[in-house]
Amino acid sequence: MEFRILGPVQVMHAGAELPLGGPRHRKLLAVLLLNADEVVPTDRLVDALWGEAPPRSARDMLHVRVSELRAVIRPGRDGADRSAGLLAREGGYLLQTGDGLDARRFERLAAAGADAIAEGDHERARARLAEALALWNGPALAEFADEPFARAATARLEGLRLQAQENRITAELALGRHADLIAELEALTALHPLRERLRYQLILALYRAGRQSEALDAFRAARDMLIAELGVDPGPELRRLHASVLRQDPALELNRGKETRGNLPAGITSFVGRQRDLDEVGRRIRSGRLVTLTGVGGAGKSRLAVEAATAIRSDFPDGAWLVDLAALTQPGLVASAVAATLGVREHARRPVADVLAGHLATAVALIILDNCEHLVAEVAEVADGLLRACPAVRIVATSRERLNVTGEQLWPVGGLAVPTAGAAGSRAIAGAAAVRLIVDRVAAASPGFDLSDESSGAIAQICRRLDGLPLALELAAASIEALGADRVARGLDDRFRLLVRGSRTALPRHRTLHAIVDWSYDVLDDAHRRLFDRLAVFVGGFTLASAEAVCVEDRAAELLGGLVDKSLVLVVNPGAATPRYRMLETLRAYGMQNLADAGEDDALRDRHAAHVLTMVRAARSAWQGTQQPVWLRRLEVEHGNIRAALQWSVERGDAATAVRLAGSLYPLWDRHGHYREGRYWLTRALAVDSPVPSVVRARALDSLAGLAVLQGDLAAAAAAATESAETSRAASDGVGLAGALTTSGLVAIYGGDYDRAAGVLEEALRHARAAGAAWSEGFALMYLATVAMARDDLARAAALVDEGMPVLRALGDPEALAALQVVRGITAWRAGDAATASDALVTALRGYRSLDHVWGLSLALHIPAEMAAGRGEMARAVSLLGTSAAMRDSIGAAVMPFNRVWIDAALDRARAELTPDAFDAAWRAGRAAPPDAVVDEVLAALE
Repeated sequence: MEFRILGPVQVMHAGAELPLGGPRHRKLLAVLLLNADEVVPTDRLVDALWGEAPPRSARDMLHVRVSELRAVIRPGRDGADRSAGLLAREGGYLLQTGDGLDARRFERLAAAGADAIAEGDHERARARLAEALALWNGPALAEFADEPFARAATARLEGLRLQAQENRITAELALGRHADLIAELEALTALHPLRERLRYQLILALYRAGRQSEALDAFRAARDMLIAELGVDPGPELRRLHASVLRQDPALELNRGKETRGNLPAGITSFVGRQRDLDEVGRRIRSGRLVTLTGVGGAGKSRLAVEAATAIRSDFPDGAWLVDLAALTQPGLVASAVAATLGVREHARRPVADVLAGHLATAVALIILDNCEHLVAEVAEVADGLLRACPAVRIVATSRERLNVTGEQLWPVGGLAVPTAGAAGSRAIAGAAAVRLIVDRVAAASPGFDLSDESSGAIAQICRRLDGLPLALELAAASIEALGADRVARGLDDRFRLLVRGSRTALPRHRTLHAIVDWSYDVLDDAHRRLFDRLAVFVGGFTLASAEAVCVEDRAAELLGGLVDKSLVLVVNPGAATPRYRMLETLRAYGMQNLADAGEDDALRDRHAAHVLTMVRAARSAWQGTQQPVWLRRLEVEHGNIRAALQWSVERGDAATAVRLAGSLYPLWDRHGHYREGRYWLTRALAVDSPVPSVVRARALDSLAGLAVLQGDLAAAAAAATESAETSRAASDGVGLAGALTTSGLVAIYGGDYDRAAGVLEEALRHARAAGAAWSEGFALMYLATVAMARDDLARAAALVDEGMPVLRALGDPEALAALQVVRGITAWRAGDAATASDALVTALRGYRSLDHVWGLSLALHIPAEMAAGRGEMARAVSLLGTSAAMRDSIGAAVMPFNRVWIDAALDRARAELTPDAFDAAWRAGRAAPPDAVVDEVLAALE
């Protein structure tokens, strides 16, 4: 968990920004972060949030905000640091951040940089200060910088930032980078014209760059500014520098001292988004002897190794050396390549490995063995020999797979952080490292280019579809410069043709996306290649069991392990009882291209679709029972494979598979609010022109009707339900007929035609009982209770609930039972039985939550809203109805007419009792509140 205040207030987890809620949630977090690991008194928090005139309920409202924040940053969240958490303490609240607060890391790194300058280690100082400054994403506490609670802390942090910038420039000047600093110093002196240290650095940089007259002009400008603004002359240091420039004092020339040995290349482009990697790799090099950076081709292992070595090169007086093994095509030459790089001459009668070990026996040196994957066994042997013979030598290896040498420490290198799904607008995605890399590279080729709201969607899509792989992003950036972001985003389906604009001076395997993957693929044997290609048929991941079923490979488990070791397949959930695997999208596209070239893609897609159908059928048998939540979670994980199987079966004209598959997925699409997607696939599947059994078609039509009615498309819903009923009747399918008639009754309820609804549902009830269709029987009774409730016949509604409860309880369907409890809760509350209403609401909320049922949770929130209004808490009622509306809007769900009447009446009453500002504030707060936190709060109050 990473907490950020050096810029906008943010909480990051696994590279993604967590939603914090509204402005007061963010302000509360800002106050707590400024006082991290200290108890902040409640009164101080109330004052920060509401100022000198807080509302009477401020303490209660503060508790709600704290609870909502706690739900977001809870300890152990998906593997997050368990030392972080928001705790209640006597008199206030304590936010524990562990090592996750950027301001603390900044101060620690800035102090380390200053210490390194004092010690004369300017390389280490530059590295530490660059790390420190890279943590900044804008002005400190950006949106709260002018708030009373933040002014002093903001001023302090900004002062430390400027001091760190000056220290870094001091280190850079000592390293001879004066020419590169001039533009930056000119900008900084314009921003801080009275800062004499910056003026000193600018004059010195200009002089060392051979621009003596400009250096003197810079001194005159500094003197004039100080006299005009402060009425004082420049300080003694600036005056001495001026005199030294005038006499061209040799002491001003750079005194490099002892040169650092080695051959590490200087970076030509900026190094973006790898601060944690740099820290951890550097720490591992210092604490161990052998560190191997693993990852797929294009992940940036080589650049990371060089940057990490550069940051600590002063630790190695005998040099930091890069040995590139990519060009070695013959075995037996690794030791010779290392010797040649270090300038060690081979001996006629001694093995080169022995000569090399002798040369390095007492050396304190760092060796990077780069691109080892095609020579892993030999590299391992050479590395092991050097480590045993040379106690002060350390080795960093970059490879697709580990070396398997004793004492080896691994550091997997993945893609850069990409924008979260759904993030929109330049501001929302600008912090993602992958975005920063693309923008930096495009701007370098097209001055003036910047991230805009217009281009943000396409750039976010490019970053996600390329899995944040730096080399792929570099290639994409080159294409964006020529074609534009929208065109590149649209062209990624054919990415290997599109991304071919690599640097002319890059290694051949880095010039095109296809060549990047070729380098990894070519080192596989035939069996691994065959499985790699076949695994590409899975979209979004797979289990070992699925791989064995679809890929038909005798040694699937063994070969899959080999692909994981070579970074060509990733383990999604390491340590889980049933691991799940996935391929990066670029690798998957490469494998599918290989299958197509070999003519195997049709057969693999057929087997994949058949496997998905088998899985969905297994789920269907459990849809109406207690295992429904388990299967919903499993199928949500398999959503990518489901979509791929549907797409293929439709394209293939395989109606039997397409309609069976689409017609079996109603619970997934309904419970999780995928209405639009469900209708899309059902419509496409039903349009395939090939024979389908009547029973199968009728149930798919019933699913289509059910999704349409939930979206309020009553004409489409009525047509599909009628066709489903007619088809079932013609096929003598009593179960299907009962289901279709139940859906028709629901359509009539949404249309406000309660007489028709009652008639159709009574007929559905008769057919369900005759066919032994308990699920349809229970739903028909529930919908009849809904009709009675709409007519204000509370006694009839309660009786129907009591009649339906044992039917549905016997099935154990949590969705049906939750829906019935909502009806029970509303009727009980309207009848004045608050205790029964509360019990029913708790059961309903728990049931819906077990399914992540968005529409159901939004409906259930109507009851606590009515309860709050009954207690006179009108702002609370409005807030709950706002949350309910936001949840419905998020999935495009319609509202039953009688529910709309009740909602409008409650809101009208609230408008009459609240001021317009108070009503609007409560509504906005409800719509912005995290639904999970709202449900937690309601349950806590009820229980």
